[in-house]
Amino acid sequence: MALPQGTSRPLIKSPEFFNIEIAPLAVGGFYVSMTATTVDDEEPQLLTQEIIFDTAASIEDVLDIIKAGLS
Repeated sequence: MALPQGTSRPLIKSPEFFNIEIAPLAVGGFYVSMTATTVDDEEPQLLTQEIIFDTAASIEDVLDIIKAGLS
C-alpha cells in the first residue's frame, strides 16, 4: 500500500461508507483506490479521507489491498 514516506494509515472514525475504485493499467495490472466518508463532528458536512492508493498485479492482489484497507 502506497503511503507518503513517514506517514501511517489514517484513523477513520465511524465511516458512513467506503468507495473503492479499480482501474486497469495500460502496462497490465490494476490501480486500486479506497476512500472513507465520515460525518464531521463539528460542522454539518461529509468528509472524505483517502485510505489506500496502490497498484496490483492481479485481481487477487486487489482483493488483498481492499482487505487491508478495511481492517
